[in-house]
Amino acid sequence: MNVLPDLSILPVFMLVFTRCSAFLVASPLFAIPGIPPVVKSGFAFILAVIIYPLAARPGLTAADSLWGYGLMVLSEAAVGLAMGIVCTMVFNALRMAGQMIDLQIGYAMSQMMDPVSGSMNTLLGRFLYFLSLAALLCMDGHHGLIWGLAKSYQVLPLNSAEMSGDVAVFVIRVFADTITMALKVAIPVISVLLMTDIALGVMGRTAPQMNIFMLGFPFKIMLGLVSLAVLLPLMGSILAAVFDRMQKDLILLVKGLS
Repeated sequence: MNVLPDLSILPVFMLVFTRCSAFLVASPLFAIPGIPPVVKSGFAFILAVIIYPLAARPGLTAADSLWGYGLMVLSEAAVGLAMGIVCTMVFNALRMAGQMIDLQIGYAMSQMMDPVSGSMNTLLGRFLYFLSLAALLCMDGHHGLIWGLAKSYQVLPLNSAEMSGDVAVFVIRVFADTITMALKVAIPVISVLLMTDIALGVMGRTAPQMNIFMLGFPFKIMLGLVSLAVLLPLMGSILAAVFDRMQKDLILLVKGLS
């Protein structure tokens, strides 16, 4: 009796594993450098094992040549990275909103190196980013990401991705929506700080002997943090709508590549 495993499925399984790995590398949760690569690879392997029965359609075979198979691997890696980047853009919008608030509140002068993104980020930018990650886990958004990854194999089967102008337009629209989303989150606090600047300017004109520059720093910080605290209870509904939009954008991207 032959008890050896069927190794003919290995090339197709590696294609599934490639898309899962690329998606996790660029996804918002597993893009954190602090997570060991072994953990990322192990989780990608488990996802590939679970998703393989959905992804392996009848008659699918790997390329006959090494170069052809290499192109298939690159194609699946590109699809996974594109999906992960679209999901990460949502969290970058919240980080951008925090940076806009920091610029007005005065925290932008204390920029520090963020080990998560490997770039310079401000205090409230990091706060809103980690808040969105915590909300993603609390709202089972990570399950939605896994569902989107599994759904992508049905909408966009292995070795069927095609780049078109519609995909480029879609990515530009997602980027524009990211900036719009950041403005919508930051506008309430920025409006309060703008009115504060106007009030301080009027005070500076009416009472020139007052040091408005030194007085404005702690006053704007206090008002900015109070405004953000008032806005936080509404962040749950905002983030729920944002995560729902993220899943829809993920499927729209996959449909555009099919």
